[in-house]
Amino acid sequence: MGQWVIFDVDGTLIDVSESYDLAVKLTVEYFLRTFGVEREIKLEWIRKLRSKGTFGDDFKVSEAMILFSLAGDVDKLVEEFPAGEGIDWVRKKFGFEIFSGGIERVFNTFYLGDVYADRIFDFPGLWRREKPLIRSGLLEELSERFKVGVVTGRNELELRLAEKILGFHFENAITREFGLKPEPSILWKLVKGEKGVYIGDTLNDELFIENYRKKYGDFSFFMVGRDIDDVSVFVKNLLEGEL
Repeated sequence: MGQWVIFDVDGTLIDVSESYDLAVKLTVEYFLRTFGVEREIKLEWIRKLRSKGTFGDDFKVSEAMILFSLAGDVDKLVEEFPAGEGIDWVRKKFGFEIFSGGIERVFNTFYLGDVYADRIFDFPGLWRREKPLIRSGLLEELSERFKVGVVTGRNELELRLAEKILGFHFENAITREFGLKPEPSILWKLVKGEKGVYIGDTLNDELFIENYRKKYGDFSFFMVGRDIDDVSVFVKNLLEGEL
């Protein structure tokens, strides 16, 4: 299995179904209102688009949903969206893009709330709704046997909030300040060619490891929801040497 066990965070270590997805929904609806459009955005659209795409961060998911919503039939557009594509495909299709700085500020207002100094309005912060998908004790035990780390699209502040929820601090972490998946060099910065396993939950995570293998060599990958039903059980099996 190798020396490293590296995790994605969202959807892998932390249940973000009531935070990031909802923040995307509220962000899209906020922007649509600025365009004079009152429309409810379904969480299922966001989750399906996220699972199919390689967006890298929630700001790009939000932009894609805004453009889909302005174009018309969101359900049909999400269904037609090609698996493995990202925001460039969406921008090319509509010949238009939205200033990402504005999206980022609105999204962070909803997600981070009062811990975000540049918030547009007061909001409690949806990150407080997040729940751990693994016990801190298991991560502690894992870190005694392996080099444990995360490669995440979260920034440093967001990772600190995740660590607060998990009750565990990651000594080895790559956040969005260093770059975004699926760029493989960010994993190299962490492991320097040593072998290991990466656990994620999206096609973007899988593409990330495929890119790494092409450039740097072997690294294992397991996807939550496809290869892994329960992250805690997976980690227990790792500790017991059953993988």
